Amino acid sequence: MITARVFWLVLPLVSWLVSCTNYKAVVPEVVDEVRVSTVPTPEPPGTMYDHPIRFSVDELSKVLRGVRVEFRTHWLQRWLTGPLKPLPLFEDAELARVVPLLAKALAGADPRERVVFYVAERRTDIHREVTSGALFVRGQRLHIVLVNYRNGVDALAGVPAYDRTRPDLAVAPQRFTLTFEPKEFLDVREPQIFESSPPKIVVDYRSFLGLAAQRDAGPARSW
Repeated sequence: MITARVFWLVLPLVSWLVSCTNYKAVVPEVVDEVRVSTVPTPEPPGTMYDHPIRFSVDELSKVLRGVRVEFRTHWLQRWLTGPLKPLPLFEDAELARVVPLLAKALAGADPRERVVFYVAERRTDIHREVTSGALFVRGQRLHIVLVNYRNGVDALAGVPAYDRTRPDLAVAPQRFTLTFEPKEFLDVREPQIFESSPPKIVVDYRSFLGLAAQRDAGPARSW
């Protein structure tokens, strides 16, 4: 009788151990990936954007090509190496992948939605670098918010890839600001305040694109 009781008590433990030996941890595949979506604004109720708005792929590429990321460094590092060179928000190959999706999303967004982007670049089988943020338009100003810039993410077995599902969250602390070239079209630059909010810039895109169109047209003809 006692032997039977012991058997039935031990059986669940043995079954659990067997299932553990058969378990294989699966590491999520790391691939190059671009995701763009519209999400409700996180700003106070009543906040409205000038959406939908249409950009051509060429227009939006020109604007985003001017966005630069400046990493902030400690004074000792600045003294030893000098200021760090500003980096482009997207390389040309990345622009070619993400801009058509951004233009389409802005054309389909409603006044209470902003456009969120997520760009992952595969570095190894278990490591990717993530750039993510948001865009929205008010008047002739394009607002650009950057949450992650080439932020490293390791793919771990059993750990959800929340950087994909929550591109509005930083995957690790970073210290950077945004700027725009040429600076004359930079309307506002909002740095992080106590690291609590991601940096943002506001670009006078209409004036910038107007000047770009004039330059593309070349010198005026004399009649």
